[in-house]
Amino acid sequence: MSCLLLIESSNQVCSVALSKHGEIIQEKFIEEPNSHSVYLAPFVDEVMALSGLSFNQLDGVVVSDGPGSYTGLRIGSSLAKGICFGADIPLVAVSTLRGLAGIALKEYPSVNQVISLVDARRSDAYMGIYDQQLNPLADEQFVTINSEIRIEKNNTAIIGSGANKFINELDKGKVLKHSKSALYAKDLLDEALLKWSDNSYVDLTTYEPNYIKSVFVTKPKPKF
Repeated sequence: MSCLLLIESSNQVCSVALSKHGEIIQEKFIEEPNSHSVYLAPFVDEVMALSGLSFNQLDGVVVSDGPGSYTGLRIGSSLAKGICFGADIPLVAVSTLRGLAGIALKEYPSVNQVISLVDARRSDAYMGIYDQQLNPLADEQFVTINSEIRIEKNNTAIIGSGANKFINELDKGKVLKHSKSALYAKDLLDEALLKWSDNSYVDLTTYEPNYIKSVFVTKPKPKF
């Protein structure tokens, strides 16, 4: 089995984990907004030091692919790519939305589907919809949550940073379950192992996180 370093930086949780033989052996995290630039690299150094392993002993790195925080995703992907280039090892990218859906299915294994929602401010969110086998039922997308959103199946679980904000708007008489769980690096492992077994790596030279919505940078207003 492989030894993988896992990095989650897509949302408010800054999290790093290390897996060996398919099990998490070290983990560091902090639930603090905008903390990735401060803690992510030191957390990587800490979990490696505690494990007694060097970067050259890693088989690969796993990173949250997004969607989520532009800044967090950039920091996480840059760190992950740097480690991979330095150690000459592959990079696996795991969907944030699918990772969240996996958490919900462990909590509610009998639901018909899972809707993952990552808050994108205002009335917007990044959304993924999955069945019991984590197969996507629709493309991951940027949506505005309003009365036009329809839930087609009964017994649906909703998870993610946008779940609490939009739960009332989404409840159209269906049987809904709600999980407040956040995504941690360890939650990337199941999907990462599947991709690893299929040699499903990203191209280090061209890889960018899946922002879904293009990054829009506004110019600062002039001061008078």
